[in-house]
Amino acid sequence: MGKCCSVCEHNSSRERDLESLPQQTTTSLTSNQLHSSGSQHKPKLAKSSEKGFFARPGNGSHDILRTIAYPKQELDETKILSLFSKYKDDTEDAILADGMEKFCQDLGVDPTAFVVLVLAWKFNASQMCRFTKEEFINGCKEVRADSIKGLQNKLPELEDEVVGDTEKFKDLYRFTFKFGLDVEDGQRSLPTNIAVALWKLIFSKDMPVVIGRWFAYLNEREVKGISRDTWNMFLNFTESIASDFSNYDDSEAWPSLFDDFVESEREKSTNIPNDQAEEKHENGVIKEF
Repeated sequence: MGKCCSVCEHNSSRERDLESLPQQTTTSLTSNQLHSSGSQHKPKLAKSSEKGFFARPGNGSHDILRTIAYPKQELDETKILSLFSKYKDDTEDAILADGMEKFCQDLGVDPTAFVVLVLAWKFNASQMCRFTKEEFINGCKEVRADSIKGLQNKLPELEDEVVGDTEKFKDLYRFTFKFGLDVEDGQRSLPTNIAVALWKLIFSKDMPVVIGRWFAYLNEREVKGISRDTWNMFLNFTESIASDFSNYDDSEAWPSLFDDFVESEREKSTNIPNDQAEEKHENGVIKEF
């Protein structure tokens, strides 16, 4: 079929030229650039979501931004279910201690590593050494991975996410208390040995200065359990109280266990020999023995 005019013939050639351009995520074409070819026809913009094209006007000009939006890679739930089945217990529809150990081996991580705690947080696990089917499936969807390789690739990103974000770290910290409870036994406070192990894990990337003395105090006083309030407030304590406790005010709403701890540490500080006191307070920081 013949061309109706020279303009249409030129436009047809121009369209072939545009189609031959390499695909990019975002390509900007201005109407002025198109008009420079001599065409008086305004370009038509495709809005089909199937082709991934979206258009919006420029800032008061005739410019047009054409964006190719690539959809996120879809997860294969069948692969997630297959992965879950590989580690689930024979007697229960959940991954238990043995399966968790094998799961961590395949991931190439120590079961006691910080990143495993982060993964449990992302999976919203209800208790230690256990992933229910729902937790595992929803967790894989949350981190957008449906294979061991996919999860391995996500681990550094997940760790960086909480280490570099104060609010997310606080959320992980609060989660860890619930995570450590034996819900089947109806626990409302953490046994001190479990709390200490979890504190060591949660703070493994950045240990508070007072943590060693805090553990020693809990051991000396034979504290049996750590309440949710004490757990949560300990993070605030480590973030706001000086290592020599000079800014600690026992009239504030701190748990009584903190009052006793600070009083004990202040007594120890005043009773040590002068030469040790000078060494202990060197550079304004109390050293741990």
